Amino acid sequence: MRSDGGELELAGSPEALRALSELLRRSAERVEVPITGGIVVQEVTGGPLLVSLRNATTVAFSGGRDHLDIIWDSLEGVAEQSETADERGVNRHDHIEYLPGDGHLSPESMPLVIVADWPGDGSARGGAR
Repeated sequence: MRSDGGELELAGSPEALRALSELLRRSAERVEVPITGGIVVQEVTGGPLLVSLRNATTVAFSGGRDHLDIIWDSLEGVAEQSETADERGVNRHDHIEYLPGDGHLSPESMPLVIVADWPGDGSARGGAR
């Protein structure tokens, strides 16, 4: 996990991204997941998805389950793309950010990039970061 100029990045191996997605998807209440460089916190509430940074090392997701699935699906999708892509010039990634008129994300949501390391290239560090 890192933050550059108002944008958050959550990166890891495909296995780590899938494991994080599964854990978050199964959680019906608040959950904290330690990752390299910080913590991911998810709170199931009502309303649109809110992505925020707390205390410089905590990425927080909150919102209704129907909006949190944006995160879960992105984690799984990026992992899948990384494992099946033939071109390895760019790590597979997904941008999640508010656009005017978007009812799925809160206007206060920070932009988030989810990035998968290439499997088997030595760059995977085991867990999400």
